[in-house]
Amino acid sequence: MDLISSCDGKRIIDVGAGTTTLVDSLIANEYEVTVLDISSEALRVLSKRHGHNLKYIHGDLSNSLDLGDFDIWHDRAVLHFLLKESEKEAYVVNLESCISSGGYAVIETFSNDGAKVCCGLDLQTYDENMLIDLLGENWILIDSIRHTHINPFGGERPYISTIFKRI
Repeated sequence: MDLISSCDGKRIIDVGAGTTTLVDSLIANEYEVTVLDISSEALRVLSKRHGHNLKYIHGDLSNSLDLGDFDIWHDRAVLHFLLKESEKEAYVVNLESCISSGGYAVIETFSNDGAKVCCGLDLQTYDENMLIDLLGENWILIDSIRHTHINPFGGERPYISTIFKRI
């Protein structure tokens, strides 16, 4: 929440939202929240919990999507699962389709010194320079924080959390 609140704007899309409780804090802080997930079950759970307080998009970020316009993109659970170059390229195209100049991308992912597998799935780990290269010349790194993320099962995972601004 600290990362997100440091960005200007109130229209946010939380990609790979799952059943996160972050949306509770976003709603409490008067954000206009859209959640995107590949899992219709996760969206059903969020819908049951939040009803019309959220907008819901069922989709796969490795494909071209019509997402709308937002001030902030938040990802804590998608990018590191995209392993193919075509999936990463689609991710950036989707990001740029909904965040215009002056908007933000808060991207959190497993850091290079972290796990290589999560939930039985292979991961792509990142450092700041890899994220800068991935997003390209339309984005500038504003902040980067390395920390230990505690997963729902109590496991510790080295993470990198970044804030990019679209120029």
